[in-house]
Amino acid sequence: MQKQLVSITTTLLLLGSFSLLIFAHDAVFPLFEDINKDGIVNIQDLVLVAAAFGHPEDDQNADVNRDGIINILDLVLVSSSFDATPTEDNSTYHEIQHHIFDKSCVNAACHGAPANAGGLNLAYVNSYQNLVGQTPKNPAAAAAGMKLVDPNNPNNSFIITKLMGPIEKELGARMPFAAGKLHDGKIEALRKWITAGAPRDTQIVGIGDLAVLRDPEETFEAPAPPPPGQGYQIHLPPFKIEAGKELEVFYATQITDENGQTPKGDIFVNGFDIFYPTGSHHFILYRVTRVGLWKGLLEKGIVPGIGVNPEDTFRGINPDDMEGGHLALLDRLPVIGSQRAETAIRFPEGVAMRIAGDTVFDMNSHYVNLLGTEELIGETYVNLWTLPPEAVKYEAKGLAASNRDINVPPGTTRTVEGQWRVSDAIKLLRLQGYRDVTELNVFQVTSHMHRHGELFEVFRISTGELLHKSVAYDNAPLDQFNPPLKLTLGDGLRFECTHSNFDTDKPIRYGVTSEDEMAIMFGFYYIPIITE
Repeated sequence: MQKQLVSITTTLLLLGSFSLLIFAHDAVFPLFEDINKDGIVNIQDLVLVAAAFGHPEDDQNADVNRDGIINILDLVLVSSSFDATPTEDNSTYHEIQHHIFDKSCVNAACHGAPANAGGLNLAYVNSYQNLVGQTPKNPAAAAAGMKLVDPNNPNNSFIITKLMGPIEKELGARMPFAAGKLHDGKIEALRKWITAGAPRDTQIVGIGDLAVLRDPEETFEAPAPPPPGQGYQIHLPPFKIEAGKELEVFYATQITDENGQTPKGDIFVNGFDIFYPTGSHHFILYRVTRVGLWKGLLEKGIVPGIGVNPEDTFRGINPDDMEGGHLALLDRLPVIGSQRAETAIRFPEGVAMRIAGDTVFDMNSHYVNLLGTEELIGETYVNLWTLPPEAVKYEAKGLAASNRDINVPPGTTRTVEGQWRVSDAIKLLRLQGYRDVTELNVFQVTSHMHRHGELFEVFRISTGELLHKSVAYDNAPLDQFNPPLKLTLGDGLRFECTHSNFDTDKPIRYGVTSEDEMAIMFGFYYIPIITE
């Protein structure tokens, strides 16, 4: 196994993409919206949040985003995650459960408790045994010898018939009932899974990334911005992704106040909300450096004709020119990111990220429409929640390490490693004027890999303690440490990322497309704020 260690300075400047989720450090596979920890998010969890409104001491689990307050945001997070289940593996079956059954089938009125329509419960703990080899309750389907899922025989599997839309009236209506047709790519994924024998624990060739498939009738509503004085909203406007293609764009913007003015001085950001419609492989918010502005970064790579509004200017990337066209050294630095359509991120009390009010942000969105038959529209909203300067005690800084030396031949599994060392971070901080820093308080760690990533683990270098573990390429947990990890010189973080290639016929390497791979550790630490 070949190792490639990337220093913090280089990694922060060349970071490809990363994902964040909501706070916690109480489970390997956290599902924070599952308040009562029964394995599924439903109305019971919503009731528990409502009952604890304004009183986090009554039920800390109800504080979904761990911001110290139980309010409407926690209700929104729970309601938007109804029928979600914990991540336990990255098999094709789990992807089908997470992106098809959980999203479109399992609810109180259909194939979830208490209705269990047609005698079928598709919740995570029941769905496999309730589907595979089971006889349908529909008399006509049963008489024809069909099974709900007939391994190796998708044409005899009633679930495919129902999703496609039965021709014979006696077989009933198309599913999901009254909810619009599923994306063709999801139905094809089910077909391929059944053709391969409907296995429980393996990946099936040619399934692809189900997380980016938007069902035809799915809609997207713009979120409300923070109230005046509490934060700002920025918007990456709608752009078009042609059928059969994927598109990664950059869009430059600045924050403005209620009077349309750019804030003077610094702002202190204590939290982020990120919203976008299904179809995005990732979203990253960067800040453009003065070097990038001087080099004319915002005039490079303009892609005409993709904006819904022709006046909007989008810029593309050249995957074959990673340093010059995508993340050129010193041109832009990452601020925050997500692989989840609705993400709420909150820093601990008194901790904030210092950002110049006149910062030029680069909003980076990557949408995938490879299996689509119609044009897709992508966009993103970001809410930046702020604290008044007098409420800020500590300044948040990003930490990162990456390994680009990824080469996974067909039919093999490979592991890469990387490190982030406190000594490197402190050297950089002292160059920036933080001369008295001797230790770093790490309070968040997460990871990023693409769909061939099987396992990502982060360890403390000095003790070997496991700090973070993820098997979810599209929903990695964000582990928060309270109290924070106090790391001194000689210490740091080490990661191992394992990729498997059993569903393609060519080597998988590092790259920016949805079918390339990455191995990135990302997190935050804080230091005392400089007030002078």
